[in-house]
Amino acid sequence: MFHHRLIVAAMLAAAGMGGASAGSLAPRQPGDRPVPGSTEAELWYGMDQAEKQIRQSPSVVRDPALQAYVEGIVCKVAGPHCGELRVYVVDVPVFNASMAPNGATIVFTGALLRMRDESELAVVLGHEFAHYKARHSLEGWNSAKRTSAFLGTFGLVTWAVGVPIAGDLALIGGMSSLFKQSRDNEREADQLGFAAATAQGYDPQAGVRVWERLRREEKADRTHRDRAVFASHPQSEERIVDIRAAAARIPAGSATTNADAYRAAMRPFQEKWLASELSRRTYDTTIQVFTELLQGAQPDTKALYTFYLGEAHRRRNRNDDKAKAATLYAQALAEPHAPPAAWREQGMLLREQGDKPGALASLRRYLETAPGADDAALIKHYATKLESTP
Repeated sequence: MFHHRLIVAAMLAAAGMGGASAGSLAPRQPGDRPVPGSTEAELWYGMDQAEKQIRQSPSVVRDPALQAYVEGIVCKVAGPHCGELRVYVVDVPVFNASMAPNGATIVFTGALLRMRDESELAVVLGHEFAHYKARHSLEGWNSAKRTSAFLGTFGLVTWAVGVPIAGDLALIGGMSSLFKQSRDNEREADQLGFAAATAQGYDPQAGVRVWERLRREEKADRTHRDRAVFASHPQSEERIVDIRAAAARIPAGSATTNADAYRAAMRPFQEKWLASELSRRTYDTTIQVFTELLQGAQPDTKALYTFYLGEAHRRRNRNDDKAKAATLYAQALAEPHAPPAAWREQGMLLREQGDKPGALASLRRYLETAPGADDAALIKHYATKLESTP
């Protein structure tokens, strides 16, 4: 758990300090540190205290291979600033990434799930690095501390990223909401981040793919509420047009996506991240996410994505969702690498529909493919009842 009072006190102390405004600050140079006693120095202090807690958080994904992969992309876009940045991959099923003014870089697993290749991640991280280099957070801090909503903004961080999170994750979400950027800063970060990524040879169309896909996810929300799909990065049609135009200005030629390397790095975590996305219970947007993942699925993930799309329909349970779920379970089971849970869910649906032989066959197959499952005893109970019922 974060020591919220300590950190808020440090930040409120920063709010009372004088210092240069963001407009008078030059872009950050490698090795730059804030002037002692300045607002920026106090802001860094508050972020340093928060980072100590983030570093110890059980929500940080501590996988050396994934860590090295994401750090490598950060270093590509950050260049000589690489040594100033610390990367934390955090298990939160929301699309977001942020780079705090002290160099603490947070990447949510929800973002890694939604992206398709390395070039897309490079564009997003380049955007965050641009905020860091241009010191945009200081400008946001100076604006925020002058408002009466300042403390409330920080205190209600448990809902800051559109899903209820608590404890150590609360401040992670709050850090993003606290430094929400102006439209001009977002536009500048788009330009600088795009330049940083394409300078490394990454596909200039990557940003177009990411933002258009996420825009479709927002539009899929039937409640018409902003669920913070973009978290601290509000999007607009105008912004997508600008990104598309910037990509069109890059001369045609070979472009790097490193899609195979990206998929290999993310593959060990896909099922866990899919389950986390499903746990949000935002089924309209989750169905959109899973549908798009399935459209670009490789043979080793097609069954997994198909099954989870079926699960999203089953849990939403609106109109013909259960019929769609049944079809998707069958499709998943016809593919190589089908998850054992697809047999269980197919069996339970057939049981509900009164197809006892089909249900029994599917549940037995589940027990054969997942004999050590936590729910094995329960499924055996269902199978026994089906066997004994005329």
